[in-house]
Amino acid sequence: MKNLVKSLLDERTKSVIRSSELYQALYNKMHSSKLAVAGKRLDICANEVAIYLLQSGKDKYVLRDKICLEIGSGWLLTHSLVFYLLGAKKVYATDVYPLLQPENIFKAVCKSVDWSILDSLSTFEDREIIDLRLKKLLSLKNLSVEVLQDLGIEYVAPIDLSQKLPSKEKIDFIFSKSVLEHVPVDDVVPLLKNLVNSLSKDGFMFHLIHLLDHKNLRERPFDFFVYQQEAYSRELQSRWGNRIRRSEWKHIFSNLKHLDSRFVFEWSCKDRELPKKIDSSIQYTDEEDLRISHIGVAGEFTSLTKVNSYTNS
Repeated sequence: MKNLVKSLLDERTKSVIRSSELYQALYNKMHSSKLAVAGKRLDICANEVAIYLLQSGKDKYVLRDKICLEIGSGWLLTHSLVFYLLGAKKVYATDVYPLLQPENIFKAVCKSVDWSILDSLSTFEDREIIDLRLKKLLSLKNLSVEVLQDLGIEYVAPIDLSQKLPSKEKIDFIFSKSVLEHVPVDDVVPLLKNLVNSLSKDGFMFHLIHLLDHKNLRERPFDFFVYQQEAYSRELQSRWGNRIRRSEWKHIFSNLKHLDSRFVFEWSCKDRELPKKIDSSIQYTDEEDLRISHIGVAGEFTSLTKVNSYTNS
C-alpha cells in the first residue's frame, strides 16, 4: 500500500509532503531509531573510521587533543563519538538542516559490541583509554546536547559550510561520509575551499563520496544520468546526488590550493545497466568513469606548491 501511494504521487507533491514539519519530525524519529541498531551503531562507525584512517596512512594518537569537524553528522553523531573515543579535544558536528535525535544516541552506543570498538580503534589510541571513555559513554543514559557538549562535541545546525564555518579556530581533522555527493554542484568548490582554509598547518581531511543515484541505489543506480541539467534542480541534487563523476572530483580536488590530495580507494558498480542515453550535461571520460560508485579522498594541508598524487585501488 505504501509503495502504491508513493507511485501515484508526482515529485512536486512528494516534495511538499517531505518539507512539512510533521513529516520531518516523524521521519527523523523513526529513521534514527532504525539507524541506531543498524548502520549507525557505534561499533560499525568505529570500524569505518579505523579503515579510513589506515587507508589515509595515519597512526597512533592521530586525533588525541585535536579539533575535528564532521560534515553531515546526521541523526546520531556516532562518527563524532568515535572521534571522542580517540581523544579529540573538540568535535564540531554539523548539518545543513537540524537532524539530531538525542533520544536514540544511547541505543547506538549500548547495542554495539564493545570489544569490536576496542579492537578497531586501538591502533590509534591506547586501548585502556578508549575503554575508559567507552565505559563513560555507557554510563550516560541520556546523551543530550548538553551532555555531548560536556564531552567536547558541539552540534551546529543549521549551517551552510560553503558560506561559513562553525568556529574561527583552525581544524585538525575534517571528515565526511556520503555527504559531498549531496552538495549542489554550484556549492561544491566554495565548500571545499572553505574547508581547506580552515585546516591547521598539520590538518588533514577524509571524504567518502558515494556517486550513485540515491533514489534507487540497489536497482537503478544510474537513472539520474538521464535528466537534463535544467530539470535537475538543487533539491534533486541534494536528495539523489549531484552527479559529479570520479574524473570531475579529481579535477576539483587537484585545483584546491594548499591541499595535497589523493584517492585512497575507488569502487565500481558493474552489475547494473547504464541508461541508453546519458544527458550531455554529465561530464565523464568513459564508461568506467560513469560506473565508479564510491571514492575515498584523503587530503593534507600544505603551504607549498603542491603536487597531487592519486592512487586508485
